[in-house]
Amino acid sequence: MEIALGGRPAPAGLTLSIACPPMPAGGDVQVAEWLDNHPDARLVVIDVFAKVRGNPAPGVSAYDADYAAMTRIKRVADHYGIAVVLVHHVRKAAAEDFLATVSGTNGLAGAADAVLVLERARARADGVLHVTGRDVDETDYPLAFDPSAGAWSLLDGNAADYQMRDTRSLIIRYLRDYPGTKPKDIAAALDIDAGTVRQNCRRMETDGQLRRNPAGQYWPGDTASTAASDSSDSGDIPAVEPLSLLSLRHSTSDDQGEHQ
Repeated sequence: MEIALGGRPAPAGLTLSIACPPMPAGGDVQVAEWLDNHPDARLVVIDVFAKVRGNPAPGVSAYDADYAAMTRIKRVADHYGIAVVLVHHVRKAAAEDFLATVSGTNGLAGAADAVLVLERARARADGVLHVTGRDVDETDYPLAFDPSAGAWSLLDGNAADYQMRDTRSLIIRYLRDYPGTKPKDIAAALDIDAGTVRQNCRRMETDGQLRRNPAGQYWPGDTASTAASDSSDSGDIPAVEPLSLLSLRHSTSDDQGEHQ
């Protein structure tokens, strides 16, 4: 909390509580009583949900128990016209559908108005926030974590670019600023081994992440390439300043190892 506030005083309406019974044992009533005493409240955050979910009743399926736990909280939110944010865990196992990574059964995500899943590879500062819900468009947002501020900030570009390996991410984000560039010029601008860039460009083309024209110039795979003239032979290397705005992490040891 101190890091997040950055030395500033906490909001006047902020209330912290470290004790709450499970929802089936009166937790929802306690939250409702607090809301009665704070009519201006608009947001309740429960961290973590597992602490107040409660144990399923004998003979009740896991799905029904999860759905019932969510329904208790949703009933409070709907009655008071507020938002309730439940902080919950994800599974360790990966899944193609980000909703499948939510710990528990589908009853949790199914009863929620919206689900946000933050995905981040271990030891990486970049992450992707997956969002879906009844009243929101399903989308992904690229984020970066700032330990000094204890907060995430929105990054420029496509979320998919930040889910690539570091060297691939650098290449495609550079090409979004400078489409139609040859590998040698990409390498010079990013200060990456030229062989590593060539190898990654070929593999990214195979994977559909890049497109190449007969002149050997590359474009992001989701944009239309053209048979442009070989302008990169003029010796002009595109400037790399715009990349600094993306807070790029120049860590390419894994890809360079593959080249070796």
